[in-house]
Amino acid sequence: MNSYMPLLFQKRHVLPGGRIPLRIAPGPQMEAFKAALREGSNSFGVCMFDQDEHGHNFFQIGTRVTVEDFDISPNNGCLIVTVAGHENFTINHLEQTDEGFFCGDCQFIPPWPETEVRQDQQILAEKLKQMFSKHPELGELHHKKQFDNLSWLCQRWLELLPVPASEKQMLLTAPSCLDTYDYLISIMQKTH
Repeated sequence: MNSYMPLLFQKRHVLPGGRIPLRIAPGPQMEAFKAALREGSNSFGVCMFDQDEHGHNFFQIGTRVTVEDFDISPNNGCLIVTVAGHENFTINHLEQTDEGFFCGDCQFIPPWPETEVRQDQQILAEKLKQMFSKHPELGELHHKKQFDNLSWLCQRWLELLPVPASEKQMLLTAPSCLDTYDYLISIMQKTH
């Protein structure tokens, strides 16, 4: 299925089943946000980008999100928007509007199937529970925690860890969460 939607490029990443606050600055980002609300769909795409010595790298895979709440930052007039991630997509065609923001013709990617967590995979759930305990504001974002679903756990870790966007993109093209699980375990073993 294809969809045409406004796109925001962010350093913070949200994936299906996730909820995060995004900072939307005045200018093209704000115009994209307004366009999403005007269309009545209340949804837009959030895409990843990295910055390197050559400038910005924009990536093809994003997540369709809906707005759950927003507030104006008292410091700088930015909006702080809490969004919920729904499905991933690839951008088939990208164009810039007269207002300066991007819209894309996007094709949805099949979601990772729900996968029951085996006993030997419990470490991802335990470490995420510890993270939520240390940082309650992260845990509060997720009303329905799925600690028994490996796909949900892997996506939450990809949102939280400072993994390069290029590696996240590669992992998200897999048909299931198993490659991501292997990747996350290798990272966790290196840090201990």
